[in-house]
Amino acid sequence: MRVYIKSEEGKIVVYDAVKNEKIKEFSDMAEAVKFAMENHYQLPAQAFNGEFVTDKEGNFVYVDDKGFFELADGTLLEGVKRCPKCGWIAYGEEVCDEDKQPRECFVCPKCGYVFDCTPAPDELPAED
Repeated sequence: MRVYIKSEEGKIVVYDAVKNEKIKEFSDMAEAVKFAMENHYQLPAQAFNGEFVTDKEGNFVYVDDKGFFELADGTLLEGVKRCPKCGWIAYGEEVCDEDKQPRECFVCPKCGYVFDCTPAPDELPAED
């Protein structure tokens, strides 16, 4: 079962991620995580700072057994990659480079990092 952990009125609460039903309350995050692990619940993906990753709409993001990102209900998130700077998920977007040439890049909504652009700058035709 996929779960998420949320701070609520001074308590840390473990929720069923699909049904949005409260499973159990705790006094601290470590207890909640330990409970989830002991019960073989799947927690959302974590960024490098330990924060649980969400998509642009605020839905928690999980990693399936093949390493793909998906929502709690199993909906696959296409066109995303893990941000190498902060560990959040970045989305494919068209970005204009310094020469105003459009390129497809991955852009992290959390930290703003832009990476894996195509075509790479050295693949663009040279101008005279």
